[in-house]
Amino acid sequence: MTMKKIEFENSLKLMKISLLFSGIKISNTKFCKSIEIFLSSYLYYFNFIWLYMDVFGEINWLIDGILEGKSFIDLSITAPCITVSMLATSKSIFIYLNRDIAIKTVEKLREIHPESNDDDIDEKYDSINVNDAADNDILDFVDSTDNKKRNVEADILKESVKFLNFVVLLLYYICLVVIIAFPLMPVTSMAYEYYKTGTTECKYPYLVKYFFDAYTTAMWPAVYFHHVISTAIVGASVFGSDSLFYAACIYIQMHFRLLCHRFENIVRESDEETRRELVSAVRRHQELIDLVDQVEMLYSKSTLFNIVTSSFLICLSGFIITVLDDISIVVTFATFLFMNLSQISLLCFFGDMLMRSSTQISSAVYHSFWYEADPKIKRSLLLILMRAQKPCKLTACNFADLNLTAFTTILSRSWSYFALLKTMYK
Repeated sequence: MTMKKIEFENSLKLMKISLLFSGIKISNTKFCKSIEIFLSSYLYYFNFIWLYMDVFGEINWLIDGILEGKSFIDLSITAPCITVSMLATSKSIFIYLNRDIAIKTVEKLREIHPESNDDDIDEKYDSINVNDAADNDILDFVDSTDNKKRNVEADILKESVKFLNFVVLLLYYICLVVIIAFPLMPVTSMAYEYYKTGTTECKYPYLVKYFFDAYTTAMWPAVYFHHVISTAIVGASVFGSDSLFYAACIYIQMHFRLLCHRFENIVRESDEETRRELVSAVRRHQELIDLVDQVEMLYSKSTLFNIVTSSFLICLSGFIITVLDDISIVVTFATFLFMNLSQISLLCFFGDMLMRSSTQISSAVYHSFWYEADPKIKRSLLLILMRAQKPCKLTACNFADLNLTAFTTILSRSWSYFALLKTMYK
């Protein structure tokens, strides 16, 4: 395996581990037969049941609170937790149901990931007789041309891998902070109350009502552990699903940039060589369009749910932060707000980035030496230019395009809902 392939694998390592914890296996790692069956067939359902025992407990608590006439503030505290849990499920379930497409997408990205061109350059050097002065001129020309091409492609590859690693690590630490802070706040609050008053009551990360009394000293350790694992399941599902989305978008965008560079230099000395390069470039363009379609199938429905709930989550989290004085609840929902804002902004950013990179193909064709090619090649380039003007885009189930305009719309709606809530509360 080459260094660049190793870089590719390393950039997806955290994503694969998180998805594996969620019950979605898209890696080639082999386990013993019993573990393999559990990971492939049962772990996802086990996590689903584990998580929704708490979610149904929250819903039961919410219904009971409405019947008892609890205040809107008390009821609103549990709503973001329920919504985030359902959002994590919506992200992971479509990947789980279409994991063959996810595996196919990752395998294709691995297959077309750029390799080192050193062997190709060595072959060109070997084919030239360096004892001939004329051949030395050819050698210098081949060296400068190929080095320039290799440098441009290497820079694009290095920039893309570095950016992906940065984004994945950023999301990882955000999710890690939420996973740690959310379960830790009740324990911190209980310790502070005990220090001040000498007594305390059982508190949990989720406000739940089970068929048994969970608020007893005997039940607290088991129920609290259950909530911690549920939080980890939500975090792993969100991180794994989103990091796969980011990786797919960044690598596809990288290949669009590499393809732009190829199209800018598509016209060669001979028509036959130009035709071969054109066929190869068109084939790669079609592969990238197919990859975008596969990502759309994986994320279209969950993106719709994400966009619909984002305004609600941002609004409600901001509202809770501004009206409550309990520092533990404020810190908890501040991490919720930051996680949700970063998540939806990155989704829209990468969707917009992918869309723009796909349309740059037409500009690359225009800036090539198309006027020096024969008429048949000119017609082919014209068709490519026209096709590239239609962007490859990701959507929220065809209701909205995933781009920066969608993000500004989400923020605008969130602010409107927040202002309305504040007015009603006053």
